[in-house]
Amino acid sequence: MHIAMWSPGWPLEKYQNGIVTFVDAMKKELEALGHRVSVFAPPADGSSPEESVHRVRRGIAARLARRAFYRMFPIDRDLLTFGEVVAAAILAVHRRDPIDVIEMEESFGWADDVARITRIPTLVKLHGPAFLSMLEEELSTSRGRDRVEREGRCLARADAIASPSQLTMAQTIERYRLSPAIQEHVFNPIGGSFDLPLWTAGGCERDTLLFVGRFDRRKGADVILNAFKELLAERPNLKLVFVGPDYGLHRPGGEVVGFDAYRDALFPPELRGRVDFRGRMAHHEISALRPRAAVTVIASRWENQGYTALEAMLQGCPVVCSDAGGCPESVIHGKTGLLARSEDAADFAAKLKAMLDDPAAAAAMGAAARRHVLEHHSAERVARQSLALYERMIANA
Repeated sequence: MHIAMWSPGWPLEKYQNGIVTFVDAMKKELEALGHRVSVFAPPADGSSPEESVHRVRRGIAARLARRAFYRMFPIDRDLLTFGEVVAAAILAVHRRDPIDVIEMEESFGWADDVARITRIPTLVKLHGPAFLSMLEEELSTSRGRDRVEREGRCLARADAIASPSQLTMAQTIERYRLSPAIQEHVFNPIGGSFDLPLWTAGGCERDTLLFVGRFDRRKGADVILNAFKELLAERPNLKLVFVGPDYGLHRPGGEVVGFDAYRDALFPPELRGRVDFRGRMAHHEISALRPRAAVTVIASRWENQGYTALEAMLQGCPVVCSDAGGCPESVIHGKTGLLARSEDAADFAAKLKAMLDDPAAAAAMGAAARRHVLEHHSAERVARQSLALYERMIANA
């Protein structure tokens, strides 16, 4: 089978993005099972040595016209129409090397344009529907409203819809009143080598917490920093290692506050050094860092089935996670981690304290978390389930 997959970036080493992680894992496993996968992605710095990766970009004439148009009308709407560009790239490959099925995300409704133009069976995988994942201030903009509307139309016409989270699937079907011909619950796969350093109670630094995620509101950076400040009041030796790019916190009125300014306003000078901001790090560096922390914390305001939690769980790390979105389907409270109320810094502080105070329970939850990921998220299991789904789609076409 020849499968086309859209990715918002490539290769994985250059992008810390859940969809890129998903496509990378699926591509490797589907190819290991004897199938061919063509990845379509925007251009990145440098050229990819993979013949099966196709760069997607607008033509020169279209780019020049777009540049002139947006000088007069600076509303950024090109993302809403980029699906036609993706479709053209897929169709060009399909004409010389027929593609059997396409899998891509729901973002901006691009999959609708791709299915309409290519006429190839297209699976829409829910990674982060805008009506759930976008913040209120984003949803109130014209582009936000357009995106929600386009995604709804796309999903209403989709050949099949899959979701790693059952809750996300149910909420999406209810929001858009969908009746998909095919719908399936398909976990996100964990790919790559499982020969990773594992967390142990004796090998971690008992006073170290780890946060991996962007410094922005969506990932709950403000929540974890406020929770950490509360913990420091009774545990002054604690350290928070913060890994991720600084996107800034957007405040009402348009002000954007960077990491340094937010930290300095929140912590007195003598405590600022307890927050170790590492910025962006490579995947292998993060994998080496996780077992050294007593607890890994995920504070997102919404996640579908985030890789930040899954990757920590794979390494047996004790996890304290937001209860938002599909997180409770992986981080099962008291079994594979602890859940804290989304946006509630005091509850995060309490759950982190509970995990730190009971190393034996933390170790047991970390071990259970690893077993959960190995059982439900193996790339081979997910790839085989996806192949069966593709075959149903092709039969229904």
